[in-house]
Amino acid sequence: MKFKNIILIGTILISVLVSCQKNNNSINEVFPNTNQLILFKVEYTNYAWGYSHSGILIDSSGNVGYFKYPKNWYSIDTSGYISESEMNDNISQIDTFYLTVDKNILLKNFNLVQYAAEGEISKPNSSGADMGETVYSAFLYDSVTRKYKHVLINQFGDWSRNNNSPEASQILHWLGSTYLIVQKKAAGK
Repeated sequence: MKFKNIILIGTILISVLVSCQKNNNSINEVFPNTNQLILFKVEYTNYAWGYSHSGILIDSSGNVGYFKYPKNWYSIDTSGYISESEMNDNISQIDTFYLTVDKNILLKNFNLVQYAAEGEISKPNSSGADMGETVYSAFLYDSVTRKYKHVLINQFGDWSRNNNSPEASQILHWLGSTYLIVQKKAAGK
């Protein structure tokens, strides 16, 4: 009797483990009803002592594209959206792809975005001068309006704002380290 129970439990455990196997698909393969190309962005701008504008865009395949001094860059509108065509124009201004994020890591972080979107955003706080600002963002695509909804993860510099959700904190940790790696590669280090 005990042997049969052990075999039954073993079979159930193996079935569960096989069904929980990590998926190496892109976001579009995992969520076929979406046309979401861009998932995350880090953008640095500074107008003090000369103009500076650079950052990264991470697409649904995990490609991390770097941009610097883009022309005709589109920003989020006052309602918190950017159109698909504007995002595509921004994508076309990527200079270099420095790395590709593992799809499991990408999916893990993208799955946190919906929860981060519900996080409370702190009021803007003046935290410096001549620092510019670095904005960490995620996006949720709406296929009906063909727009990307901006999800603020964190902003710091002259003005700082925090998304107080634990999911935003997790995304920030990963996105910040990814951005740091790309900055070093872009600087030739």
